[in-house]
Amino acid sequence: MPGVYRTNVGYAGGEKARPSYWSLGDHTETVRVEFDPKQISYAELLDIFWEAHDPAYNTSNRQYRNAIFYLNDEQKQQAEQSRDAIAAELNRAVRTHIEAAGKYTPAEDYHQKYYLRQSKRLLAELQKIYPDPQQLVASTAAARINGYLGCNGSVEQLQAEMGALGLSWPSQQQLADHLSSSCSQFRGFTCPAPK
Repeated sequence: MPGVYRTNVGYAGGEKARPSYWSLGDHTETVRVEFDPKQISYAELLDIFWEAHDPAYNTSNRQYRNAIFYLNDEQKQQAEQSRDAIAAELNRAVRTHIEAAGKYTPAEDYHQKYYLRQSKRLLAELQKIYPDPQQLVASTAAARINGYLGCNGSVEQLQAEMGALGLSWPSQQQLADHLSSSCSQFRGFTCPAPK
């Protein structure tokens, strides 16, 4: 999505020092989204969040609960207002937690960029560009490609940025072929011809 330049998964909302997947403590698995507010607003990100999950879902399992972790009072207010609007629209309780972000701990490297890790060729090509695992996770290109592989975005967005993702022509074609066969909004999409 335009304006989102980095994502990574990790743990937030708890007090345990150095949480990990195998020793999570009181943390919740979460996705950290870094964005340019000139291109996409926090309110727009909240809209996407509410569309992506069941706000009435309730679990006693802290690891997998629905939560919004805000960074400041303005984000808190917007999150609460959006929650209240969803509750009114659905005419039922919203079980999504809204809490201060607190300390965020990135998850282990092997948990990052799930969809990208399923595509060995694309991953290998990006690992040549970003040999350090933290560089790969922090890469805007890896975040964008991972998002597209998860069927997020539009044909127009991908066509506009395909050349800037740093992929070779064969990898661009592989990405286009995957999207055409796996993602309904990309049906019939083809990459622009190589220059």
